[in-house]
Amino acid sequence: MARGPEANESVRKELWRLANGMCQMCRQELDPGTAGHTPTAQTAHIVALSDHGPRADPALSIEAKNAVSNLMLLCPNCHGIVDKNSGKAYPVEELARIKTEHEIWTAGLRRAGQAWKMSYSSIDYLNVPRVAMLPSGNVVQQAAQRAGLDPTRPFAGQGFAPGIFVGTVRPVFESWRERAVPLDEARPHVIEQGMYVAFNTSMRSRSTSGQFPYLFFRLGGRTVTIRYDPKWLTTSTAGSDLIDAETEQITYAGIGLVVGTTTDRIRISALFFGKPQTAEGALLKHLLQGDGPIAHTLAVSDFETGLPAHGSNLQLPGEIRAPLNDYVTVALHFNELEVDPGQIERETFRQLMRVVPEFRRDLTIAVSALFIHTAPILPPEPRHIAAALLAGTPKVWSTHSIDGLGALLVGMEVAFALVRGVRRGELDDLHQALLAGSESYLGAVEVNLRRPAHQRFYDVRPRYRLVEADLRLLYSAQEYYGERGDWDHRPHDLLAEWEADEVFKSVSWEEDEEQSAADLRQAEKDVSEWMAMMDRGETATE
Repeated sequence: MARGPEANESVRKELWRLANGMCQMCRQELDPGTAGHTPTAQTAHIVALSDHGPRADPALSIEAKNAVSNLMLLCPNCHGIVDKNSGKAYPVEELARIKTEHEIWTAGLRRAGQAWKMSYSSIDYLNVPRVAMLPSGNVVQQAAQRAGLDPTRPFAGQGFAPGIFVGTVRPVFESWRERAVPLDEARPHVIEQGMYVAFNTSMRSRSTSGQFPYLFFRLGGRTVTIRYDPKWLTTSTAGSDLIDAETEQITYAGIGLVVGTTTDRIRISALFFGKPQTAEGALLKHLLQGDGPIAHTLAVSDFETGLPAHGSNLQLPGEIRAPLNDYVTVALHFNELEVDPGQIERETFRQLMRVVPEFRRDLTIAVSALFIHTAPILPPEPRHIAAALLAGTPKVWSTHSIDGLGALLVGMEVAFALVRGVRRGELDDLHQALLAGSESYLGAVEVNLRRPAHQRFYDVRPRYRLVEADLRLLYSAQEYYGERGDWDHRPHDLLAEWEADEVFKSVSWEEDEEQSAADLRQAEKDVSEWMAMMDRGETATE
């Protein structure tokens, strides 16, 4: 029975996302791995991949058969049922209906959540295969690869790799992009099976030495239980702490999938959890590391963690709020390893055109890498850089805490789009739009180029100007004429590329007169130095 190639990994991940990691028929939780107590997920074809399989259609191409629209995520039992007797009990139309209903339902569950992030002092549990299947899970896989860890195998028996991995993966959760419904007193009535939920509270543990251990706490008259698989505990210390939690409460924060609800119980399967970092603890840790004069400007508010974000709506005691209609510069951070060429520009343009009204849209944009890791610096220095970027007076608007930004700089390759001309009152809306519309967006910082740290990392030349609905590609005289002045050195393929997008009313060149003047001053300086050098050479000869 000839079969074509199976669906590729990206298609299977998309199917997992659409199904929320559940069987699309019986709705029980599935495991992407090959062993464990949870049934292993199986990718099932509605129209059979084989020309002789259940619901076969030889006229359909292999590509169409392996498309997400023709695939279902099923448990082994349901997979066997739908394919029994050549699939006669479940025709194509019926399976398509079941799939569509399930995906509409899970999409509604995801919309109920919000982007969730937390600063951690430790990551105690991480189900790597399940987390890696989420859209934000690519960075988990990348961290595993860098650490030499096999992400399909439990941590035990992999030497030092798990310790390296956990240390490098912690920043991932500082800027975690998955949506989750916070478990708090205001929301227990909206929690239902299939939701991803976030928790952050004191709890106890049970059955830590048994086959089915779990954490538990009380919420709104119901008991919340969080089950976990001990093979994905990150360290022996994490296991010891869970034993301690049988007799005393310990605070854990993390995300899990709701696998069942009753009038008196909410059952959750953990994806990851750890001990949250408090703002006071983060501040003390930073002060103990020492940071020269910056340490004297730090406050607990600089290290606030979790939601809501440390944003422009936050009013600090004694703070004079800057006017919301001031025009400011903002750096929008992206995971450089997760973007294609031109993707940062496209995502930034798209959200700027949504958030900034057209009648007052006059913005310049530059895109560059945040060069942190290339300099010969000590490991703690990125945290000091974060403090230099965020702390001090006046406070700059930021979606990061110092601790969160510092961890981000340690663990990721960060690129940024520098946007000049945004109103301060539009920053929160821009941040939320990017959270919703970009998988690679990490957060933002208001930039003040009078600050030495901002000047060092963010002082880059603008390459684009967005005016109303028009895009201008900026160039300087040096680019146009080149060093020899013999032809036009502007990247005309870039102009053609943006014209082909048909997003803007028009795309055209515009000379950056300020940069051209700077180029001219530098050229005059170079010529003067060269002539002075020649004069010194002639004098020496004489």
